[in-house]
Amino acid sequence: MLAFLHSAAVEAALAELTTPTRADTTQFFGPHPLELEHGLPRVHAVLAKDALFEVYFKPESEHYFLVLMMEHHGGTWTIRGCRAEARSRVALSLVSGELTAGDITQAIGLEPTDSWSTGDLRPRHMQHLGPYRFTRWTLCPEGDLPGEFEDKLTRLLDVTDHASSRIRALGSVCDINILVGYQGYAQQMWGLPIEARDMARIAALGAGLDVDLYASGPELGRPHEAPDEQVHITQPEGGAR
Repeated sequence: MLAFLHSAAVEAALAELTTPTRADTTQFFGPHPLELEHGLPRVHAVLAKDALFEVYFKPESEHYFLVLMMEHHGGTWTIRGCRAEARSRVALSLVSGELTAGDITQAIGLEPTDSWSTGDLRPRHMQHLGPYRFTRWTLCPEGDLPGEFEDKLTRLLDVTDHASSRIRALGSVCDINILVGYQGYAQQMWGLPIEARDMARIAALGAGLDVDLYASGPELGRPHEAPDEQVHITQPEGGAR
């Protein structure tokens, strides 16, 4: 059933982009040429929270996403509005001049998503810089997938919870940090909320917090009229194509 609703949400979102019924759809999507797939705007994700479905699109040459927010009640879709959402990347990083990446993996019992060790060759386009002079061990379970910063942070800390004391024990031979890359839309940048429980879990890791913020994108258009209160799209008989 959920897969069917995802498909129906995509169909309703594409219908809204083809023939906008809200001024804010035109305001946000008008200045942004979208990435296409088979001639249609490419859908990067559909995230569901109860009856709310969020359909993610990505502008060409930008890192952030544009999101259509939709509610489903029975066979009817209600367009709630749209927003920009940053592409966020949240990773645990351990850097060492003494240990290898294999040493770190063995010590904490988690496999990295990316790593190199002192003396390893750099990628071909960087080999003129010589071998790596330090070890970096990185765990970034969700990469650049759509999702809010605070949710990605919580899930990373969930993954590392059972290894927290072992990670902290490497503090004498490693620099330990939570690295955040936040690439947002210059016309709509949000904050970076961190709950008290997650702050305590970062401290338990013995980790610092290193945040890089980037903003880009064209200026928002000015709608000719105020956004509609609500617009309903009735799901066609037979469901999504």
